[in-house]
Amino acid sequence: MGEREDVIDALRGAALLGILLVNIQSFAWGVSAPSMGVLWDDATVLDSLTIYLTSLFLEYKIYPIFCFCFGYGFAIMAKRWRLASIGDDAVVKQRYQRRLNFMLVLGLSHGSLIWFGDILARYALAGHFLVTYIGKGLRILLRGIKRWGSITVIFTVTGGLLSALSSPPASLTDGEVDEIMKVFDVYARGDYLSTMLPRLYDYMWVLASWLLLFPQAVLIFLSGAFVAQMGWLRAPGNHVKKWRIVLLGSLMVGLPLSIVFANHALDWAADPALIPSTATSLALMLAPLLSPAYIASAALLATREFGPLVVRALAPMGRLALTNYLMQSILMLGILSGAGFGLADQGQFLIALIAVGMWGLQLGLSHLYLRQFQQGPAEYCWRLYTYRTPSAD
Repeated sequence: MGEREDVIDALRGAALLGILLVNIQSFAWGVSAPSMGVLWDDATVLDSLTIYLTSLFLEYKIYPIFCFCFGYGFAIMAKRWRLASIGDDAVVKQRYQRRLNFMLVLGLSHGSLIWFGDILARYALAGHFLVTYIGKGLRILLRGIKRWGSITVIFTVTGGLLSALSSPPASLTDGEVDEIMKVFDVYARGDYLSTMLPRLYDYMWVLASWLLLFPQAVLIFLSGAFVAQMGWLRAPGNHVKKWRIVLLGSLMVGLPLSIVFANHALDWAADPALIPSTATSLALMLAPLLSPAYIASAALLATREFGPLVVRALAPMGRLALTNYLMQSILMLGILSGAGFGLADQGQFLIALIAVGMWGLQLGLSHLYLRQFQQGPAEYCWRLYTYRTPSAD
């Protein structure tokens, strides 16, 4: 098997905590509800603080990290396949397309049956745009980054203009708010069969919304592939100055935007009838600008004296990223939904503590599992379908 890159695995492992803290808050709410859920009448200061901090530092900032890792992994894998002389680029493309097809089917099943916020199918759909870059050099890759960067800007500006021109109502009607609460009752208190139709409806909306964000995803995919080819994470100590620039620039631009969004998220949770303003909508679309700061922080951490210890502690979680991501959804279904323990109405702070406990349990189990096995069950099936053998690389 090919050598793993522990820093990228550790980054995936840390991102799995961030995405769980976001997902667990919205798991029992439909797409029309506040993304962090509604603050109940007996909500505490800790509940409000949980919403604010999760929105400020995590919401819409974690999925770009997975996009980056996806593109990074694509570049490493494609290079490894080509160096292994498995055939011409057409064979490499065919193999990678099989990988994406497996991911698409798995994602559609996941989104339809367990968690409407599934990201796998969306990554698989956008990932097909990477296939054309197999076997291409850095110049072509940079050209692709510029092209998709321009498309992303066009989509963002167009989305902002449409939001400004649409003149939405100041708030939802009482009937629309009641509908939000009815959907919550189904997810949080109904049996599994009663959640099927609402989940399918919400999942269709999630997939449709991806039309606005997929250029951004492809851009980040390509950025991850570029960093992989340049070796900036493979030997971060040789690129400290670059990562410090990325960290500072991302914080200066991304943090103010995230503050705007976090303020709205807290107000929205307190009043689910609230409609986001044009400025808030733009802040949401630009929220990923804070994500490079997290990637740069991981790179810089790896260069510190204690960095390798942290990397080794987190890497097993990232090595089993697909299995752990799916297991998180299954655990959320069992803990939060009416088909399980029905704890979705316990308040944002307690739910966040549950998320941290789930992630900690997964981290420990990942260490134990990898002492006996080299791949997680989901990774095993993915590899088997891609390579037609469980051990090829």
